[in-house]
Amino acid sequence: MSRLLYYLFLKPLSLLPLGVLYVFSDILFFLLYYVVPYRKKVVLTNLKNSFPEKSSQEIKKIMKGFYHFLTDLMLETVWNMSLTEKEARRRLYVENPEVLDPYYEKGKDVIIVVGHYNSWEFLLSAFNMNVKHRGAVIYTKLTNKFLDKVFKEFREKFGTRLVTKVDVKHAFQDGLGEPMAMVFGSDQAPASSGRAYWTTFLNQETAVAIGVEKYAIKYDLPVFFGALHCVKRGYYMLKLELLIDKPLDTQPGEITESHVKALERLIIQEPKYWLWSHKRWKRVKGAW
Repeated sequence: MSRLLYYLFLKPLSLLPLGVLYVFSDILFFLLYYVVPYRKKVVLTNLKNSFPEKSSQEIKKIMKGFYHFLTDLMLETVWNMSLTEKEARRRLYVENPEVLDPYYEKGKDVIIVVGHYNSWEFLLSAFNMNVKHRGAVIYTKLTNKFLDKVFKEFREKFGTRLVTKVDVKHAFQDGLGEPMAMVFGSDQAPASSGRAYWTTFLNQETAVAIGVEKYAIKYDLPVFFGALHCVKRGYYMLKLELLIDKPLDTQPGEITESHVKALERLIIQEPKYWLWSHKRWKRVKGAW
């Protein structure tokens, strides 16, 4: 079934111009928002809890903007399957890649923290073309082996490496043959509430995975935050911000708190571009 889905639907769609796919995206928005509401209760609850000071009209405006973004993301992900190098370079650029250069010249790995914000699929595909470090992204395997292979291949075709959670430690220990920029997604709910760092994020008590802090301290690696901005529909810019230069000098929780607050500032600035349909607050403090 997955092969039929790919060869008869996804692959042909990916060959269409992005402008045509955006027409489909507008239709899909209408269906998901008005006809068959997709996770609308989850989105509305997340937005109300995150922005208690906003009116119902303001929340509705953000929610509609989110669904427009979500359907664009779906179609952009499909389009990425046949993305060319020329288009990848046009669609994503890093505003300040030079901030990584001093570490590259020292042969030093770096950690870059991002969120599920804006079109992270373009980031996965084109990141390695914009920096000197070898880009590597932590990902979770799809349960369907065929689709997992397809997605891994198109995400890695321009040099970015995908590393499973199981292999992260080995990637840091053994390296990739050149200085590595390991990209962490900071806004996934951690596997265990008891092993998480707890903080206030978007006005809610939130469990945060401690992987970034753990690896930064263990391997003495600087931590950057990657803010992905939408320049216009289908075009994105990544701006890097140094959060922690000397992790060994930090207090417990300081690294985690720094990247959580960086993401929070980004979301508050333009909230419609975050993945509000994600059940981010499903962990309960004190539970395992």
